[in-house]
Amino acid sequence: MTEYNILGQPLEDERPLEKQETAASPRTRPPSRLAESGQRLRPLTVFLLLLAILIPTSLSVVLGTSLERTKSELDQLRQSMDAPPPQSGEVLPPKADSPEEDPGPQPERPAYQDLYPELYAQPHEWNAAEDRKTAYLTFDDGPSARTPEVLEILEQYGAKGTFFVMGGETEQAKQRMRDIVAAGHTIGVHSYTHDYNKVYASVEAFLDDFAQEYHLILEATGVAPQIFRFPGGSVNAYNGATYKEIISEMTRRGFVYYDWNRQTGEAVKKTPSASVLVKNSLSNLDGTQRIILLAHDSKRYTNMVQALPEIIEGYQAAGFSLEALSPEVRPIIFDYPG
Repeated sequence: MTEYNILGQPLEDERPLEKQETAASPRTRPPSRLAESGQRLRPLTVFLLLLAILIPTSLSVVLGTSLERTKSELDQLRQSMDAPPPQSGEVLPPKADSPEEDPGPQPERPAYQDLYPELYAQPHEWNAAEDRKTAYLTFDDGPSARTPEVLEILEQYGAKGTFFVMGGETEQAKQRMRDIVAAGHTIGVHSYTHDYNKVYASVEAFLDDFAQEYHLILEATGVAPQIFRFPGGSVNAYNGATYKEIISEMTRRGFVYYDWNRQTGEAVKKTPSASVLVKNSLSNLDGTQRIILLAHDSKRYTNMVQALPEIIEGYQAAGFSLEALSPEVRPIIFDYPG
């Protein structure tokens, strides 16, 4: 019969513990609470250990990267501080990350500057010729029937001249151009049409006329003319609205133009006598160092050819050398109206 204690629990065999265990059949001891608690804590322990390993490692990688970046920036700063300052005129390259500066509005470029891209003078020095007592004999409007006579007189006196030619489509005219160049004289552009209203209508119109004569001379002689003379001079009654712009464009292209400070005076309705032409050419020479004489090479100006020997002799007697113009010769030009 089973006996119970005061708590209602059955009473066990009161045999000594050792004896009970010895007598009883062997059995597995139930796990203790500490063991059960240890089993529950083991995953948490592993997790905490992993955190203890990973967090310092990650921090070490991040800190290492940050330190490397900081070291690189310090090295760049040290190099920029050690670099010598830029020398005068040295241009530093722009920073890659800096925006380009806006240059602002640019001036409008005239369309006529794109016309005739081949129409430029050869490079030369400006005003490089020596200023000495020199007379430059210039002949406009040729070549003509008078050209061979003028060339013969110049050769006789050992003088050089400058011929500003116009037109010249015929083979005879082209041959006379070649004769001018072969004799060592200068050939320049005067005009192709010599039509003042047409030539001075605009900058484009002037370039059209100039280019036509320029290419004609180049084709006939093989020489690209470098100098020119405006029909009627650089300032006249026909180009008041355009002369400044034309002069600016021709100068930009490197060509040199020449007006005059003496003229024979034959280009009038009734041509004066040869003696008058001589007087016009040789008047007021005292104190004059440079003369550019305007004469005309035209079929009807026979009086000019008659006066030419005496004109040359008069200049030579006054101590002038007679030379041809070149782009290096300082030009004589008219005053512009205010």
